[in-house]
Amino acid sequence: MTGKPRLFANLGAEEAGTWRRMADHPRVRSVARLWAALFPADARLVGPGAPPAPRLAGALARAAHEPAFPFCAPGRALVPWLATREAEALARAEGVPLGATPPDVALRVHDKAFAHAAAAAAGLVPAALAGASLVLDPEALVDADAVRCRIEAAVARWPAELRSRFTVKPRFGTSGRGRLSGRDGRIDTSRVGPALARLRAAGGALVEPWLERTLDLSAQLFVAGPDDVRVLGTLRQVVTSGGGPVGHAGRVSDAGVVDAGTPWDSELRVAAFTLGRAAAVAGFHGPCGLDALVFRSARGAEILRPVVELNARFTAGTVALGHLARAVRAGLARGSFAFYFGFTPAGGTWPERASHGAELISVLDDDLAPRLCLAHDQPLLDETLSFTRRSA
Repeated sequence: MTGKPRLFANLGAEEAGTWRRMADHPRVRSVARLWAALFPADARLVGPGAPPAPRLAGALARAAHEPAFPFCAPGRALVPWLATREAEALARAEGVPLGATPPDVALRVHDKAFAHAAAAAAGLVPAALAGASLVLDPEALVDADAVRCRIEAAVARWPAELRSRFTVKPRFGTSGRGRLSGRDGRIDTSRVGPALARLRAAGGALVEPWLERTLDLSAQLFVAGPDDVRVLGTLRQVVTSGGGPVGHAGRVSDAGVVDAGTPWDSELRVAAFTLGRAAAVAGFHGPCGLDALVFRSARGAEILRPVVELNARFTAGTVALGHLARAVRAGLARGSFAFYFGFTPAGGTWPERASHGAELISVLDDDLAPRLCLAHDQPLLDETLSFTRRSA
């Protein structure tokens, strides 16, 4: 397929009624432009919320006509961040095919309940969390008292250490928005009632323990078919104290393998391959991201929860790996190294220069917020990023 691709930057489209308002947020706008920069420079942003066209900076600009990944060269098609019915309609209006999984399939796989069921079927739920969850369909979210009783009855069967705090989260949502919290096995009915319409619109709810997270991880994949699932890399997710995403970090080996640099990388790759294959069997194809976390048990042990949710779309992790790959091809990094890609991890501003032996790279020539930081090793990377803490 030849021709210029169209890009629909519908970040946050899981929340159909609000994503357009989110599109004007500076950070959302930056990520949208960084995503668009994964595609050849002749790609055109279209549709509501379309940000200005990106321009790659410095050495990266020399390869702006090339895609960051082979799957970012769709030709004459419309590629959305997330395949939705709105994206499908925009493709028709543009007179081009939708360059993504059909929306019905993509949204079925994107549903948090899909990852929940796939993890259980594959034996990927840690023993400490076995049975400690509840999936609620939209039609069950009508009467506040009935919903409260059902949730509390389910939580009462969990181990005592998991009942102290739990969360009710929408099956379609981003960045932890729209959650309800419960404590000591109870949930406030006065908060449940007003939330029911919102949870029904978000595809239902998932009830889970609130865990003491010690590390947020992700695995980035490209799914071509059940027998062709590629793990592009594993990453550490850098988040705020409230769980908001800031950036991604990891390391690259001499062989070019990208991982998070943790003891759980191999296990996470296995889980990612398993979930990717389940998605492919369900009819999904394209880039996607698996969220995972490490939590501390009541006895103090750190345990990997390899499947939290599967994002059946492009992700900020895809964006990070794409620009990292471009930097390597441009000769900005060689051999093994550590990296960080994103916004300032502790607020404030970027330093004017990196520590000796590290590199701070502006990816876009007119966007000063997100950077790619490269260093020979993790201590040097940490030293460079500490500048942001001192300037905050």
